[in-house]
Amino acid sequence: MLYTPEMVSRLQKLRSRLYAEFGIRIRLADPELLDILSALVPRTRDPISKNTIGELLSLAGRESAEKKSLEAITEITYRGHKIPSIDEQQNPAPGAKKHVYRGRVFYK
Repeated sequence: MLYTPEMVSRLQKLRSRLYAEFGIRIRLADPELLDILSALVPRTRDPISKNTIGELLSLAGRESAEKKSLEAITEITYRGHKIPSIDEQQNPAPGAKKHVYRGRVFYK
């Protein structure tokens, strides 16, 4: 793949961060470099690395795996019961209080 100078500068910024966090060395000659980086987006805890990888993938014309996986989720299984995603839940009744239990939002 041919990298633009802007992409190379972003890869240079990522080299030390990804080596410190995952022990992965970035080589421009690696043909699967962008696939590896898109797989690292959900695993990294560094917000600067996430943003830089996202910018790099957008310059390359690709989406990250995190965006694809979030779009694919329509329902979640919790203890054997299918729960609709937050977007599909009905609007709460007026005056209902918002509660969060185990990461799920519900209204009482």
